[in-house]
Amino acid sequence: MKKKIIILLLILTLACLFYFGRHQIAELWENFVAEPLPEPTPLENINTRINQNTNAAVNQNQNINLSVNNNLNAAPPVLPSEFNLVVPFTTQSPFAEWTEQDNESCEEAAILTVHYYWQKKTFTKQIAKEELQKIVDYEMAHLGFYKDTDAEETAQLAKDMWGYKRVDVVWDPTLEDIKQQVYAGRPVILPTAGRELKNPNFKTPGPIYHMVVVRGWTKGMIITNDPGTRKGENYQYSPDILMNAVHDWNDGDIMNGKKAMIVIYPN
Repeated sequence: MKKKIIILLLILTLACLFYFGRHQIAELWENFVAEPLPEPTPLENINTRINQNTNAAVNQNQNINLSVNNNLNAAPPVLPSEFNLVVPFTTQSPFAEWTEQDNESCEEAAILTVHYYWQKKTFTKQIAKEELQKIVDYEMAHLGFYKDTDAEETAQLAKDMWGYKRVDVVWDPTLEDIKQQVYAGRPVILPTAGRELKNPNFKTPGPIYHMVVVRGWTKGMIITNDPGTRKGENYQYSPDILMNAVHDWNDGDIMNGKKAMIVIYPN
């Protein structure tokens, strides 16, 4: 009898230790699976590489039109094994208040992140809070809502808010498609079924719908800025988990929503 009581007490003790230490356990696991980050590549380096490639293509042909056509038809560049853009980061709740509005502001934080990338700006908590509020106010004034904007609504919002002339929504992107955009210097916004991301830093059970910004990759992981957690800067997801989670809002039927990526081009 005493042996059974001791075993039961041990089980209860272990259960309590696991429950109250689950966040520490999750952090240890994240640190275990995370890979070393590659050296960040500033936007200036991307522009230099693109300009050099363009000039080289033009110099190879006296006929400019032929050169341009050849360049357009050329195979996409070979991707490096590791790559990481310098992309500013803010959570969707800059002061960790996690109000109802904060909980619904991942789309706003995602496009704001990419906007600040193109503007070469960085965040303070106060600036991020004010900028997110401006987006929500604009949505309420022009859309009548701010929660759960789908890929096309989010893309249009970036155009309307800041005057971007080209914001693409690409349906059914592959991982290669995403990487090619990022390697070209364009961070990619992905709408996801948030709980399928299985991020242990999300408050249980996690967001139903969520957007993240892809900024690079390691040899085995995808590097994101995930606004849903204070640990979201350079947060790494496995490619399988991330791509399986990618789904558009689809009027709330997210798991049947199409896969999409949003790409904001600079003017």
